[in-house]
Amino acid sequence: MNVVQMLWPDGLHEAVSDTVLDSMDASTAEAKGLPNEAFTDPAFLELENKTVFARSWMFAGPKSDVAEPGAVKCIEVAGRQLVMTTDRNGETRVFFNVCPHRGARLVIEDQDKAAALTCPYHGWAFGLDGSLRGRPHYHGPRDHDREGSKAERDCLFEVRSATWHDWIFVNIDGRAPAFEDYMAPAFTEYGDWDFSALRLAHYQPFEFHANWKLVVENFCDNYHVFMVHPDLHDAQDVYKRTGMRPGGVHMFNEFVIGSEGLGLTVDPDAPVMPEFPDLSPEIRDVSPFCNLFPNATMAIFPSYANMFCYEPVGVDKTIMHVWFYFMDEAVGDEQHRDGRDAVISDWAQLNAEDSGICRRLQEGRTCDAYDGGRFSPYWDAGTLHFHKQIADAMRGEGAFAR
Repeated sequence: MNVVQMLWPDGLHEAVSDTVLDSMDASTAEAKGLPNEAFTDPAFLELENKTVFARSWMFAGPKSDVAEPGAVKCIEVAGRQLVMTTDRNGETRVFFNVCPHRGARLVIEDQDKAAALTCPYHGWAFGLDGSLRGRPHYHGPRDHDREGSKAERDCLFEVRSATWHDWIFVNIDGRAPAFEDYMAPAFTEYGDWDFSALRLAHYQPFEFHANWKLVVENFCDNYHVFMVHPDLHDAQDVYKRTGMRPGGVHMFNEFVIGSEGLGLTVDPDAPVMPEFPDLSPEIRDVSPFCNLFPNATMAIFPSYANMFCYEPVGVDKTIMHVWFYFMDEAVGDEQHRDGRDAVISDWAQLNAEDSGICRRLQEGRTCDAYDGGRFSPYWDAGTLHFHKQIADAMRGEGAFAR
């Protein structure tokens, strides 16, 4: 079946048909999730870029990547080439990385001390606030801009953006709910954690041969720990392990740290790292994690936090981008190098264990008999919720109705 045949006249995909949505509305134990095509058909991924990703608030990158005035960073979000900038007043913005004149890509390299962004095609120049600075020879040879000839339509195309601590989010279509409303469940969940004490220390990508949704689901899946992650299993209080709980379009969970160590392994001799300030006894041994819909996740431990973003580079290939944050006094301090290295190494091991199982999940989607799966009412309510949000975002319904 070709792409045209797989698309409905209104641009929807058979994998989010009324029949599929009806199957999701059953009780968790009786429901089915998205069918195989949602994980294997390039046309579905193309529509996700146009709908799911464009209609959501998506993580774009750390603000600390463009912390200083003059900083410029090229990024890609939902298949769109974007550029983050910080102007001379310290204000950070996000623009489509394209010249409004003839549509050439504007920036190809990150910069630290840029004064302006200049198009390599015809020399149009723009300030880091997106304003038009100049158009050489615009009215003819040696006849440049004239007084009053510049217009708002000649500026860069700004992307709606918002910042939460060190994390910049963007909304491509500009029509998502207010960022404060979209993220309100996360603000409530993490109100007791002082993220301002964190500083970015390390970035590392990991490659998965699986659809991005399967990698997100796997991160959120607390059920597979005893089979796939023996060290993590031993480090947790298994009797307090639960499934994800919905919060708006997002999902939240936590595990109880049941051993000595840095959170992922049992190690009574693990280096002691500075911890979040003023942690109450109720959350001192709790490690929260979440999915910030659609494709960002977070994991928080007493001494550090990670931000993850899952980039679909193909229908069956995903790059998991991971940013490691530690307490400010632990970043760059030689005294805490062993602690930082232990955390980074533990996550590399954890992702190596997940890599193989995610590949198997992708390979299983070639089975004609697989019809959206079966769900455990205790463990899988979050996965079903995630599938529903994908379908609603693609159809423009539920929280994504316009």
